[in-house]
Amino acid sequence: MTSRKASTSTTVKAARVTAAQRTAWHEAGHTVISSAINDMPDLVSIRTEGVSFGRNSMKMFARPSSLTQVYLAGFAAEHILTGRRSRHLGEEVAFAILAESNPAFREAFMEDGHRDGHGAVQQLLRMGVPADDEEIKREVERFYDITRESLTVVWPAVEAVAHALLEQKELSRGDLEEILGPFGIYVPVVLVQRAHGMLLPKAKG
Repeated sequence: MTSRKASTSTTVKAARVTAAQRTAWHEAGHTVISSAINDMPDLVSIRTEGVSFGRNSMKMFARPSSLTQVYLAGFAAEHILTGRRSRHLGEEVAFAILAESNPAFREAFMEDGHRDGHGAVQQLLRMGVPADDEEIKREVERFYDITRESLTVVWPAVEAVAHALLEQKELSRGDLEEILGPFGIYVPVVLVQRAHGMLLPKAKG
């Protein structure tokens, strides 16, 4: 199946999105971007566990520029779904910046489940982005836009994973291979990445 851009018909008003739907699309965003430029998760779940409403078990071995997008992909998928950017992204990034100068705060921050914003900031610092509040925020914005564009070109694949999560609650790597197989997500995402100067491995096969 060829990928296509998400149309306005796929956007749902934020007020109509349930918590379960938001979580499913959030985890689907992580899953699809990671599968394209990092690694396909071994397990994706939307079962509540502690303070977390979703889990995504994947190896994180790609370049920091790719991993930054993996962390941002959940919020980017919510944005495409609802047409509205989640305020939680800005909060998580702000907390992550504060946590860099306060180890005790960092521990409490992670216990509250704010891992996506913290992960994105950590990867940006690994890339050599100066530990300056405004510079980090600018880079988060830049990578967020690239991530959202990458998800848009393979949106049917994101929706397929999200609907499967709503039905089954958990998906194994085998389930994901079956769901994503027909969509051919790698090439469309890589084309977006390269258009923005992202360094990626050569195309598979």
